[in-house]
Amino acid sequence: MNTTTLSNPSAAFWDKTAAKYAGKPVADPAAYDAKIDRIRALLRAEDRMLEIGCGTGSTALRLAPDVAEITATDISSRMIEIAEDKRVSAEASNLSFVLADANARLPGAPFDVIAAFSLLHLVADMPSVLASVHDQLKPGGVFLSKTVCLGDASAPLRFVVRALGMIGVAPPVTILSRAELSRALVRAGFDLVECRYFGKGRLNPFIIAQRPS
Repeated sequence: MNTTTLSNPSAAFWDKTAAKYAGKPVADPAAYDAKIDRIRALLRAEDRMLEIGCGTGSTALRLAPDVAEITATDISSRMIEIAEDKRVSAEASNLSFVLADANARLPGAPFDVIAAFSLLHLVADMPSVLASVHDQLKPGGVFLSKTVCLGDASAPLRFVVRALGMIGVAPPVTILSRAELSRALVRAGFDLVECRYFGKGRLNPFIIAQRPS
């Protein structure tokens, strides 16, 4: 595990909630498994992968057997500590957990695949993060995201989410729609390949984007 001192104020929120987050069961296991299966279909044994915002490492650990190497980052030192404990228990020698901001450039770049799940709506500067992702992808490489798009939600739900963020119960969230997210990806230089949903929810599009060759 590599560590870096971070200044992101959201790190304190995720450090505080890391243990509870780690113990929380997956809300829709069937949808999560379907997402993992779709990702695996895109991966090659020789791929080098980066996951940004890895949390406690569950997805990285699931995907590690399918690629040559995974680097997984998060802004929360406590999340990374929990993830590292899980990595050691799983003996996943091709997986490295790194404490880093979402737009940090990693020493292993460029990567064949970069993923950001449940992250883009939480970053303070999404264009900066997307630019960093684009720069760290090999030409022809793919970027995988699954993002909460509250711009497509009802007004009462958006109000509740904003209120919870203001009182510190939830992290601050950027309210964006699927269309706005798609446009941001195109502006960052990506080609959109696929957009779909897993499970019954329609606020979390799974998007496959590609850096042109």
